[in-house]
Amino acid sequence: MKKIALIIAMISLQSCITVKVNADVDSNGFYRKVNNPNIKSQGTFFDKRVGDSKWSNSNGDNWTKAKFEDASGTSYIKLKLSKSLTANFHSDIHLKGEMIFEIVDQHKEVVFNRKMINSKEENFTVDLPKGDYEIRWNSTNATGSYFLEWKEEK
Repeated sequence: MKKIALIIAMISLQSCITVKVNADVDSNGFYRKVNNPNIKSQGTFFDKRVGDSKWSNSNGDNWTKAKFEDASGTSYIKLKLSKSLTANFHSDIHLKGEMIFEIVDQHKEVVFNRKMINSKEENFTVDLPKGDYEIRWNSTNATGSYFLEWKEEK
């Protein structure tokens, strides 16, 4: 009976720790407590295997982030817009190497892009018609991290 009580206590404690860790995931968030009823996100995906032995990433309803070392390749997330809207983005990229950041529509046309060789934090706004999009990070021998979040303009 004592063993069962101990196991239950350990599981409860582990759940509390997990909740705390997950609560800290978006601590860099510029847009807090955002409701995006017309934007659904999905990912992270890779065009080809990203060459990096220390890749890590996580995603939420309105954000994505990754850390990488000496990475080469393309990672992306998908956004599905149920109506045309203006989206506000906050991007924070810490970088050594080269990276092309872009938003690509369902017709494979680039609607926004940045070529970077240094770290950059910025806010930008993009008018997006209803449809499917990929937000892509194409890196070449890059070490660092990216954090991107979005909210639909009201």
